[in-house]
Amino acid sequence: MSSMSAVVDRINLNEMRKASSVRHYSQAEELSVAERTALDRVADQVRGKRILDIGVGAGRTVRPLLRVSKDYVGVDNCEAMIDACHRRYPDVTFQHGDARAMTTLADASVDLAMFSCNGIGMVAHQDRLQIMREVHRVLKPGGYFLFSTHNQNCPDSTAIFKLPEVEFSRNPIRLALRLARAIRRTPLRLIRRLRMRKHEVRNSEFSMINDVCHDYGVMLYYISLERQRRQLVEMGYCPQAEAFDLDGRPATNDSRHSSLMFVARRP
Repeated sequence: MSSMSAVVDRINLNEMRKASSVRHYSQAEELSVAERTALDRVADQVRGKRILDIGVGAGRTVRPLLRVSKDYVGVDNCEAMIDACHRRYPDVTFQHGDARAMTTLADASVDLAMFSCNGIGMVAHQDRLQIMREVHRVLKPGGYFLFSTHNQNCPDSTAIFKLPEVEFSRNPIRLALRLARAIRRTPLRLIRRLRMRKHEVRNSEFSMINDVCHDYGVMLYYISLERQRRQLVEMGYCPQAEAFDLDGRPATNDSRHSSLMFVARRP
C-alpha cells in the first residue's frame, strides 16, 4: 500500500468508525433523486438477479435495492457500519470487506453493483482504479455498475474554507442554539482544514481534496465527467457511460453539481 493510500485510509476510516458518523448515515432511508434515476434505468434488466451493494454504510440503500431483488449482499470496509446494518436488517446478508479485494465473490457472479454516496471517492487514486477493476471482475458480461463521484467542475473543488451553515428559525431560542452549534464547530473545521491540506492532490486528471464533508474530517476524490468516462473505458467498461446530475437530469461537461451518478456497464 502506498503512503498516500495509507494516509487516506487512516483519515477516512477513522471518521467513518465514529458513532456520530454511524448515526448520521442511519438517519436516511431512501435513495437520492440521482440514485433513483440511475437505478430505474437498469431495474428491469436486473430484477430478481444478483445485487452487490458496496459501501452499504448504515443501510440506507438496502430497502430500495431489495425491492429490485432479494438476491442481495451488502459490503462495507467499516465494521461499525456493518454492525449497524445487522441491527436494522437482521435477515439480510452483509459482509465486512474491502472493495479493492472482494475475495468472497467469484468472477462474473454479480448482475448489478452499486457504490453510492460517493463512497468510491474515499480512497486514493490507485485504489479507486483497483475498485473499478474488482467490480469489473465480479460483474457478469453485460452487468451494470452504478456509482456516484464528486464532480471536479463544482465550486466545492476549489473552495478554500466554508463556515458551518445555520438554518434560520423564527424561534429565537432555536436559532440561538443553532448559532451556538455553528460557532462550536468552526474551530474544529479550521483545525482539521489546516492539518489536512498538506495531503491534497490537484492535477488535470483528478483532485484528492479535504473538503467540507464531515466538518473537513475526510479526504475525497474529485473528477470531471469527461475524465470519469475515459477512466471507465480504461478499466474495461463500455464507452460513454450514462451520467446524471443531482436533479436526475443527464449530466453534461458544464454540470456544476457537487456529484454525478454514473451507469457503467461491463461489455
